[in-house]
Amino acid sequence: MGIAKVSLLGWASLFSLAAGLLLPDIATCEKAEDSAAKPAGASSRRVDLIEASGIVVRGGGKVAVIGGDETTDRLWAVSLSDFALRWELVFPKDTPMLDDIEALAPYGDHSLFVSCAQSRTKTREKDKPERNRLAFVTLTEDARRITSIRVYEQLRYHLVMYLWNRGRDLFANLGAIAMNGPNRGGLNVEGMAWWKGELLLGLRSPVAKGGAVVVPIREPTRLFQPGGRQREPSFGNPIVLPTKPGEAIRGMAATDDGIIILLGDQTDAPGPGFRLVRWRPGTKELRDVRVKNFSAAPRFEGIALDPEGRLLVVQDQRLPLPETILFRLEFEKP
Repeated sequence: MGIAKVSLLGWASLFSLAAGLLLPDIATCEKAEDSAAKPAGASSRRVDLIEASGIVVRGGGKVAVIGGDETTDRLWAVSLSDFALRWELVFPKDTPMLDDIEALAPYGDHSLFVSCAQSRTKTREKDKPERNRLAFVTLTEDARRITSIRVYEQLRYHLVMYLWNRGRDLFANLGAIAMNGPNRGGLNVEGMAWWKGELLLGLRSPVAKGGAVVVPIREPTRLFQPGGRQREPSFGNPIVLPTKPGEAIRGMAATDDGIIILLGDQTDAPGPGFRLVRWRPGTKELRDVRVKNFSAAPRFEGIALDPEGRLLVVQDQRLPLPETILFRLEFEKP
């Protein structure tokens, strides 16, 4: 069928299309060693994964780490060998709130970047600091707990100023970038990937006159070193990709030979829909990528690749949750 496994996170069932099995509620099947692995001060309350928004693979390729844009104080971890095993990665109590998490990107063997949306939800809404942060999270080798988390709190401000200064010939409405929500051209980050020393931010909004926009940050780990809160990000030149009208970046995942980009509608209004392309940084060439049963996940939100080169997809849905949120899909051969 092309879907190796499909999993429901946080509700009454987990259904595997590949095996055709009904499995127990994953919220009740944490094994004894999971409880022992929870960090000191971790919350014991169950929290449902609502509106999954980003995914990376950690734990030596054995664990999917997932962010939810409705949850401010934790990430989730799911075993890739047993989708029925899940645990929560709760942030230390003194961590600044991370609201509207939209993108994750792996770094090194055990770390990841976590980006909030950097956006307003409504036109002329007051900026909310908790939506404008970038975090650097380090996990244990087995991805059972968080060992450290550092937060940079000024990314939105610097990103808006950068787009204003560099985007006079790129964007039709510069004022909308700071003042509006993403449906009306306001800043919104939904994709992120680590590539050869740079953190690439993929914008859902604004979209340039020529296509979707990628913003590189050079040496982003400097922002999390002592004194980093006072540093400005070192941005590279904005990259405009030749996408279709109405398309924007909704997810990114780095591979050995380029970046897989999930393209989708810029606004909530129906548009060109989702598609996958492969982009090699340093060029502007986009090549279509096809996976089997692509339509199985109607609400694509975050993508990653597992160690076998298969596509992991998380789906963005509100309560009541659909039957499937986490998908593993096979790429079609060229």
